[in-house]
Amino acid sequence: MAASSHQSGEVAASVEAVTDVLGHLTVTTHQVHRAIARRGLGSVLPMPVRSAQDAVTALVYGIVRAGIAVVGRAATLTVESLERTRTAQPWTGTPRGRRLAGVLNGAVGDRLADRYPPLASRMRIRVDGTDLEPDRAALARHYPAAATSLVVFVHGVIETDEWWNGPARARAGDPTAIGEDFGTRLTRDLACSTVQVRYNSGRHVSDNGADLADLLDELVTAWPRPVRQLALVGHSMGGLVARSALHQAFEQGRAWPHQTRHLVCLGTPHTGAPLERGANALAWGLRQFDESAPVAALLAARSAGIKDMRHGSLHQQDWHGADPDALHRNSAPHPYQPPAGVRHSNLAATLSGNPGRLGHWIGDLLVPTRSALAPTPPARTHLIGGLRHGDLLTHDAVYTQLLNWLHT
Repeated sequence: MAASSHQSGEVAASVEAVTDVLGHLTVTTHQVHRAIARRGLGSVLPMPVRSAQDAVTALVYGIVRAGIAVVGRAATLTVESLERTRTAQPWTGTPRGRRLAGVLNGAVGDRLADRYPPLASRMRIRVDGTDLEPDRAALARHYPAAATSLVVFVHGVIETDEWWNGPARARAGDPTAIGEDFGTRLTRDLACSTVQVRYNSGRHVSDNGADLADLLDELVTAWPRPVRQLALVGHSMGGLVARSALHQAFEQGRAWPHQTRHLVCLGTPHTGAPLERGANALAWGLRQFDESAPVAALLAARSAGIKDMRHGSLHQQDWHGADPDALHRNSAPHPYQPPAGVRHSNLAATLSGNPGRLGHWIGDLLVPTRSALAPTPPARTHLIGGLRHGDLLTHDAVYTQLLNWLHT
C-alpha cells in the first residue's frame, strides 16, 4: 500500500532530525569544553596562547559539525529518493515504530510540528493503528454497530492510542492477562461505542485541547447515529487535554459539551507534577554556571507539553507571553469552567498498598495523590494502592472503577 501524504517524507525527516540533534550535541560539547578550559588553565595562560587554544578547538568542532552536516544531507537526499520509489517504508508502520513516535512527540513534539512535520502526530481518530477520517461513510464502515453512547479515550504524554490496548492485569505482577482492553470491555458492558484518539503530546495542552474540541465536533456530527451521551476518559496529560477541550468548546458555545455526561481522569496532574517542577529547578540551577549552562539549554529543550504539566496548565492564558523556563509561576492558572451537567471523576494510584505521607507524595511515581485527586471542580475520587502510572491504562481494578462511574 502506498504511503499516505502524512507518512511521505517520514524517514527522510527522521534522518534530518538526527543530523540536527548530533549537530546540537556537538555545539553543546564545544561550549562546555570552552567554559571548563577558561575556568581551568585558560585563566592562567597568556592571552595569545588562550586565543590560539580557542581557535584550534573551534576549528576541530567546526570540522566535526561540517562532517555531520555533509553526511546527514547526503543521507537525507538518498532516503528521499528511496521514499519516492516506495522502497523506504515509514517506520510508524510497525507498533514499535509508533511507540517510538509517541515518545519522540512527547519529548520534542512542539519543534517537530514546526521543523519536521512528517514526524509530528496530528489529532486523529485511530482504529487498529491507522488514522480514520471523521466522515459518516468511514465511521459507518468501521463502526457498523454504532451506539448512541460514545466513550472517547485520550492518551497521555509520550504515549499513543495503542497504550490503551496493552494486556490487562487483574493485579500487579500477575502473569496472566485478561486479554481485553478497556474499550472492548466497555463496548460489551455498557452497550456503547468507544473511540481512541492520537495527538502530538509535545504541543501545548491548550493547543491539543482546541484540536480535540474540533475533532469531537466532527465526530459527533458525522457519527452514524445521533449521539445522546458522550464520556471522555483521559490518562495523565490526556485528562488535561480533555478538560481543556471541554472548557474551550463550552466557552465557544458548541453543542457537544452539553452532550457530555462524564469526564474521567486517570492519574492526571491537575495541580502539577513534581518531576517537571524538579526539571525546571535543575535547569535553572545549571544556567547559573558557565560550565553547565549548555547542559541547561538541552534540558530546557523539553517540549511545551511537558512544561505544561508543571502546574497542570489548561489554557493559552497560562503560558502566553510568559518565560516557560522561569523558576516560579508569576500568576495563578486560568480557571477551568466546564458545563454544569458533566460529572467529574478522578482516580489516583500509589506504589504502596497502604501509603503514608511520603507514599502519597510519590503517588504512582509520576503524579502525587493530591494532584490526581484535586477537588476543583467537585469530583468523585478513588485511590488504588499498589499500582504504577502506566498500570492505569489496563489494570482490572481501574476498569472496575471506570465502569462503576460510567454506569451512574
